[in-house]
Amino acid sequence: MTGRMKNFFPYPFREGQRKLIRFIQKEIWNGSVCVSAATGFGKTPVILASLLPYVEKFGAKIIWAVRTGNETDRPIEELKAIDLKKGGNFYGLSYRGKRDMCLLAREIKTEGEMDYDDVSFLCRARSDECKYRQNLEDFKAWELVKSPMPYSEILNACREREVCPYLAQRSLLAHADVVSLSYNYIVDEKMAWSIRREIPFRRSFLVVDEAHNLQHACSNLFSDKVSLGTIANAIREAEEIATPKAEGIKQLLLKMKTRIEGLLPEVSQEDAEFDARGFFSSLIESEGGYECLLEELMVMRDLGAKVRAKQLSLGRRPRSSLFHLANFCLSSLENLEVRGIAFLCTEERKNFSIERWDMRAAEVLRGRWREFLGCVFCSGTLNPVKAFAETVGIDSYSSKSVPSNFDQGKIVSLITKGLTTKGESLSREMANRYVKAIKDFAECIKANVAVFSASYRIQDGLLRAGIKEAVEDLGMRFFKETKEMIGDRARSVLENFKACAGTDSPGFLCASASGRFAEGADFPGEELVGIFLVGIPFERMSARTRIYLNYYKELYGEDKGSYYAYVVPALRRASQSLGRALRSKEDRAALVCGDERYAEKRFFRLLPDYFQSKAEAVNLSQMRRKLMSWAHKTQRIKKITQV
Repeated sequence: MTGRMKNFFPYPFREGQRKLIRFIQKEIWNGSVCVSAATGFGKTPVILASLLPYVEKFGAKIIWAVRTGNETDRPIEELKAIDLKKGGNFYGLSYRGKRDMCLLAREIKTEGEMDYDDVSFLCRARSDECKYRQNLEDFKAWELVKSPMPYSEILNACREREVCPYLAQRSLLAHADVVSLSYNYIVDEKMAWSIRREIPFRRSFLVVDEAHNLQHACSNLFSDKVSLGTIANAIREAEEIATPKAEGIKQLLLKMKTRIEGLLPEVSQEDAEFDARGFFSSLIESEGGYECLLEELMVMRDLGAKVRAKQLSLGRRPRSSLFHLANFCLSSLENLEVRGIAFLCTEERKNFSIERWDMRAAEVLRGRWREFLGCVFCSGTLNPVKAFAETVGIDSYSSKSVPSNFDQGKIVSLITKGLTTKGESLSREMANRYVKAIKDFAECIKANVAVFSASYRIQDGLLRAGIKEAVEDLGMRFFKETKEMIGDRARSVLENFKACAGTDSPGFLCASASGRFAEGADFPGEELVGIFLVGIPFERMSARTRIYLNYYKELYGEDKGSYYAYVVPALRRASQSLGRALRSKEDRAALVCGDERYAEKRFFRLLPDYFQSKAEAVNLSQMRRKLMSWAHKTQRIKKITQV
């Protein structure tokens, strides 16, 4: 079998790759396989090469699930490389949602960019008059079944033929050996059926990429939030409709508003638990019973659908607060007594919000994994695998942790003594100490560096202590991530920071370990050379954190519950942040864990192997000497390799 494997692997084998292929092939038929391997190992082609023999021999399928639609192309590009070696035997496609695939939505100019729900509504509302849907009658799917197709190729091919790309890709599913799609198509049953109908899960292998994100993805999918602003907008919509039914709904909305406003004095900007049972019980009583309230909420939803249609006809995004609020209330009523679903309230910029927070993962996902021939879960930060498996409902599994293959001679790993963010707040003295240490860190490296703070609260403390001024005194360009930063602004900050690499004014990125730059962003080569972690990124002990901890303690017991819910996620965030500077064997990196608690065994053993192998606990003067020595050595190596 090993000889055949070479034919499916499109590159020369590197250390550990052939062994992992054999391991996956041996264990996949027993259920689930968990693979922890750092970025740069080549997980994608290795896993494809492991499973494709069974596609060829038994007609099995591979469903590759990724965190976001933007990541679906990678497995298909690797399948293309394999196809070149195999002579075009395999077909696959990158499967995207309606928001990306609707040509009609691209043509219609609306005020504001439409999201998935908006485009889905547009699709339903305009389906009878959509020429792209009508042209599908003459579409011959087999014409596109030639070589693996990433998203852009499917979109362009359908644009040329003037057919609906979303429905066209669905007709291509039956021909695919490999399909790459977002987690949502696996986790959410409302979306899973459309895939399962064309590719039966019982005949498919599932690969979950970056699987450490599963809990968060599951929670995001099934949680929802409304606010007093939502209710105010819903009242305005009801007034504009001005029918007897709308007037009745307006009265219900006013009751909701009054009850929620009565809670305002009791809630601060911190999350607090919301008494959803009491809130809905009072509405049930005022509306004459449970069935009467349900009926009114369904009327509210119908009115909201009409508002959405009107908005679309006016060239606006098809949004309605009536529609959103009705769905929120209906789903909340259905889940009031479900363990693992909590209700929170908070005051945000003078707007009171209520969130239905679904904390469940294992309960929701356990049954899904059993539907497949076998599952492969992979990530660079899957460890500890036992904690991961238990919290996402994997009952039986085999695991493999692949040692990282980074050049340890190009890495310096330090834990600082005398620095810590432990406690309720960061004292002025400790903040000043951090600023001095970070300035020394940046001055020694003289290249692009990032400081990932344990929280935005800690980041604010550093800013007040003068971190910006300190690094600008060194001639560095300062870039800051904010909690509210949106996509375009974030991309601009990232691009400008990267552009500083190799210049006389290197970049300094001030960000949060729980933010968008700490995971998912790639910084190859000299784009990011040094990383300094300020504290351990534990969740702040708010009402939300306490509710989450209590839920996990109910599920797994006191000690294990705290470990799974509080310790593991924090060290996983720290590990993700450290990994930003290392993408290949050629990269050099200075990694500083700026909190003496990282040296404690319970935390240290959860850090990446490339950090652990040469880690030293140092005081601040020793840190400076170590960094200067490392910078001198790696710069010399860099010059030699460039000759």
